Amino acid sequence: MKAIILAGGLGTRLSKYTKEVPKCMLEFLGKSLIQRQVETYRDCSVNDIIIIRKHLANKIDISGVRYYDEKDINTHMVVGLFQARNEFNDDIIISYGDLLFEKSVLNKVINFKGDVGVVVDTNWKNYWEARYDSINNDLESLMIENDQIKSLGISTSDPNLMHARYVGLIKFSKNIIDKIEGVYDEAKSKFWDNPWYTSKSFKKAYMTDFIQALIDSGIKVEPIKINRGWLEFDTNEDYERTLKWAEEKSLDRFYSVND
Repeated sequence: MKAIILAGGLGTRLSKYTKEVPKCMLEFLGKSLIQRQVETYRDCSVNDIIIIRKHLANKIDISGVRYYDEKDINTHMVVGLFQARNEFNDDIIISYGDLLFEKSVLNKVINFKGDVGVVVDTNWKNYWEARYDSINNDLESLMIENDQIKSLGISTSDPNLMHARYVGLIKFSKNIIDKIEGVYDEAKSKFWDNPWYTSKSFKKAYMTDFIQALIDSGIKVEPIKINRGWLEFDTNEDYERTLKWAEEKSLDRFYSVND
């Protein structure tokens, strides 16, 4: 089993802190976000770890991992993921570089036996309320039917279109990799510079668009349901509020540093 961490983001909404470091290198309680994530993988016996770098790539320097660097500044995370395509010979766990998750969450992913699993939080609203003072901010649809994800990634103002919250942690079984690569290759050839799902073009595609394409191709995509146990750092306010929760010792309601 391999882990691929997507750490190429520009972090524009964290610009107060990311002028000189990538957002995955922001310090959180004495360690960078990505160091914490790598340690979580290793604590769960996932030791083959790959990091996809782009923005300020040379600032990401973690021992004992392998790197692929995305050279084109105009591409987004789907193309970034496929920089490591020659690594797609085992079960793969994919995670965003600005994410923290507990070992209990990662173990659910490791133990998932389906073709494609997507971690979703069924108890996300309290976290959103604490982050944004509202649950109606930055909402994306995620519809589950018969324990399969049927649609996701569309901006919405209706929380009822969210059966759970997409987290940014995904597992591909090696048994389905050929079909996943086929979806990628076909979309790349047809939509490289053209609109694709919610993205301006395939080269700027979001992972949620790619997952939707997998669903539309007939691949079974299942939710890996969790109840909190994760954090993401998307904005300056996210970072500041989360540090404040840690200082106030109220962080455990969302994420346990020691799990």
